[in-house]
Amino acid sequence: MKKMTVNFIVLFTLFFLLGAVIDIVVNLDEFGKTASALSADSGIFVKIFTVIQVAVGYEGPRLFQVFAYLHGVIAIGAMCFTAANMLRSREFVAIMAAGISLQRIALPFVYVMAGISVLALFNQEFMLPKVAPLLLRDHEESGSKSVSSFSVPFTKDSKGSLLLAPSVDPSTGVVTEPSFLERDSIGRMVRQIKADSANWDEESNAGWILTNGVTVEIAFDVDSGQATTFAPQPIDFYETDLSPSILMLRRYSQYIGMLGMTQLNKMIDAKGAFGDETMLLRHWYSRFASIALNLLTMIIAIPFFVTKDDVIISRQAIKSGAIGLTILFGGMVVMLMPIAGVPAMVSVFLPSIVLIPIALLRSLTIRT
Repeated sequence: MKKMTVNFIVLFTLFFLLGAVIDIVVNLDEFGKTASALSADSGIFVKIFTVIQVAVGYEGPRLFQVFAYLHGVIAIGAMCFTAANMLRSREFVAIMAAGISLQRIALPFVYVMAGISVLALFNQEFMLPKVAPLLLRDHEESGSKSVSSFSVPFTKDSKGSLLLAPSVDPSTGVVTEPSFLERDSIGRMVRQIKADSANWDEESNAGWILTNGVTVEIAFDVDSGQATTFAPQPIDFYETDLSPSILMLRRYSQYIGMLGMTQLNKMIDAKGAFGDETMLLRHWYSRFASIALNLLTMIIAIPFFVTKDDVIISRQAIKSGAIGLTILFGGMVVMLMPIAGVPAMVSVFLPSIVLIPIALLRSLTIRT
């Protein structure tokens, strides 16, 4: 277990640093422009330090994203390196000579994969949502603390009301100069709520706390259809299910993969706000289905190296890598792909269900 854990840390560190260095080299001009703007009128050494600071600030949060998306693949690679080294040094022969089954030797690899998968679950729940605004930045925004503010076009909530705002700050969730428009059954505006700004109420999770909010009601005569506008009235709170997370999802589709289960639960409870509840359910269930997929993939890959036979390590590495990558990435695609007529929970766990008999068969084929 210790060897595989160390190999996982080494492989993950090397993989992350390689990707970060390549990205920094390719986008060095953008980082340089940002650093020049931040350190204008400074010396050359200060500018160099600023470039490094900007690059590290941009690439650093991606550590959690890389771990969330690739921990399974890297864990398979760590198992391959660990088992191949044991196979090369004839440790398996000594273990079998001591009367220990190779199937028992395979268990620590599974335990380490389980631990890594659980750690990835905590990363997905607590760390990734916190750095999500940083991960959505373009290279041109590398000097900012979050993705740039964006405008909200007419956006409908589950009640049919519309939200319009010139700016939303993703880092704080503050909406500037929001306008909420309530409509009747034929689409006429019957109420308008405006404010200087609005903050989402995290305690109730039911609406926005308004700053200097006013509401104006409009009534229509049944016979003539003439509109009557009433005097503005102050209002401090507006109830709606258009949360900052919903607005971010409407703007950035990839944001859903960075949400924790708590956030997904809140969005699922706000039925109709996002418009695709089954997608939210698939992402929620996939947090646990991915753990099962990782474990089954590990069990399928272990017999390539944990064996008493003389094998060519390079050939086994190619086989295990090809099969492992196909299962992990193919399984993730199937998990998040809608299947007509199949409930979200069943479709998400479908790859694991298919792999269970294969994994059992592979575990029994370990020659010992």
